Amino acid sequence: MKHIVMILMMLLVAPLTAQSIEYQWQNEKGEDIQLSSFNGEPVILHFWASWCPPCRTEMPKMNNWVQAHPDVKVVMISLDYDLEGAKHFYDKKSIQAPLNLGDQRQTMALGVRGLPTTIVIDADGNISKRHIGDLNWDDARVSQMVLGWL
Repeated sequence: MKHIVMILMMLLVAPLTAQSIEYQWQNEKGEDIQLSSFNGEPVILHFWASWCPPCRTEMPKMNNWVQAHPDVKVVMISLDYDLEGAKHFYDKKSIQAPLNLGDQRQTMALGVRGLPTTIVIDADGNISKRHIGDLNWDDARVSQMVLGWL
């Protein structure tokens, strides 16, 4: 019995190995995009919503960061109920990044428990970093930190 308890305890505290994830979202044209289409290169998934106060503050700064780092693959995924609210926000704030819409249930399966959330997916399709909360994308230290996550 002691051995079984010991094995169970070891399994509980053992680090989990990285596991490839699958996720899909819809672009502004209504087309489904698969995370697997980025295989072989890291990508940042950034989850936000137009009704989220920290997101409304963060998104214009993040848009500027994305424009300044065209070599970094970033997918901004709105969790609005439909594209209309997100489109209105994009127009109002002059955001140029492609508009995408995610499914809330599928997004929660990735461990998104609050907005905004930034998830880095490595070249093998594994989650390598998850940050819940807004970031000051204008700060050079934040920029270096995010680039270091890749």
